[in-house]
Amino acid sequence: MQAAHPTATTGQAGSADRRGFAARAELERILASPAFRGSRRCCRFLEYSVQHVLQGNAQEDLRERSIGIEVFQRPPDYDTAEDAIVRVTANEVRKRLAQFYQESGADSDPVITLPPGSYAVAFRWKASVATPAPAGRRQRLLVAGFCLILAVLLSVVSFITHNPRPEPDRQVTAPAPNDAVWSRVFRAGQKTNIIMADAARYEIQELLGRDLTLRDYLDPNYPGNLLRSASPELDRVIRFMGLRQTTSIASVSTGTRLLEFGQRRGGNPVLRHPRHINAREFNTDNFILLGSRFSVPWVELFEPSLNFTMEVDPQTHRFAHSLHNREPKPGEPEEFVRSGSGSAAEDVTYADIAVVPNMRRSGTVLILNGIDMVAVEAAGEYALSGQLAATLAGNTQPVEILLRVRSIAGTAAKSQVLAVREVHPGALTEAAAIR
Repeated sequence: MQAAHPTATTGQAGSADRRGFAARAELERILASPAFRGSRRCCRFLEYSVQHVLQGNAQEDLRERSIGIEVFQRPPDYDTAEDAIVRVTANEVRKRLAQFYQESGADSDPVITLPPGSYAVAFRWKASVATPAPAGRRQRLLVAGFCLILAVLLSVVSFITHNPRPEPDRQVTAPAPNDAVWSRVFRAGQKTNIIMADAARYEIQELLGRDLTLRDYLDPNYPGNLLRSASPELDRVIRFMGLRQTTSIASVSTGTRLLEFGQRRGGNPVLRHPRHINAREFNTDNFILLGSRFSVPWVELFEPSLNFTMEVDPQTHRFAHSLHNREPKPGEPEEFVRSGSGSAAEDVTYADIAVVPNMRRSGTVLILNGIDMVAVEAAGEYALSGQLAATLAGNTQPVEILLRVRSIAGTAAKSQVLAVREVHPGALTEAAAIR
């Protein structure tokens, strides 16, 4: 949904003034909320963005460097690649806005959002109606609207497979047309499936304390086939969760950016939920897998060929917070372990990017694997920014890249390449999809 500038939604100055006043009042309410009170940095960013839009300035004028200089007092020649304060703050503002509207309800008019890939806020206004709806109908509409807003803000949404209209993405550096990655992932005439994380599957594994295989996931009786190992009190919960087609905020944000980027390159990308995929599609299509096998089970097809993999702790049967290093090089550890809880001032996590052929070697699969969604989001940023293409430097062979990701307050800030491995895919066959 494209949100118009508050003053552009009507030709009447009085209405425009009222909307501007309402937008500023909503901003004040947000800045005074618990979601924002603890972060002066996020408050400054949001206030600057809102004022920029209300003053009628073009969205494309709101750039990373100008925000860094005017809001965070960076010098005019500062290196945006090294200092990611604007990108980190923007991601944090999106999360805090989602928290604010989750806690405050659906009565706001307007709702202020920060669309992915943009530093300019958008205002979503309630539709005007000529006559009031009957009380019962009005109540139902309010409930429905509340549920819809929560779904959008939390990105725990049912998947829509049509392609939204692409919008400018100011944080993407377009690579050369013949680069080693995107020229293969987004090819004219060939579909590219962008597979989101299945958040419900991840939670079911945590509840059951077991590693679910791709075979478990593809079972026609899923999730009923899991209940024999569930306690009676979990039976209803697992049945409910297993039928939900949900994802995470980070997966939606990264997936949407990849979708728009692929469309601009002339490809045929589509957003997909893992439950909607048929194994035979891996014979013909290109794929981008956004997550580890715990949330995107199709990663399991390619794990035998990868060096850095996610493991389950054999003692606790819980997901290990590390990437296992199958063949450590001299000086490398056997495990790359996440530090921190994901909410500390500064944490370290790890991501693994793999570029491998599909099952019949007729297309390309880009795997953005990570210990957590912060790592997956960082892997997506690394790829979209042009750094992945630069690292490969024209290499078209299957490859795997390990990233060390520094995060601030749960948002990826800076990535560093720790290792690059050649990948030697085994004999990938369609039978592997149902093993």
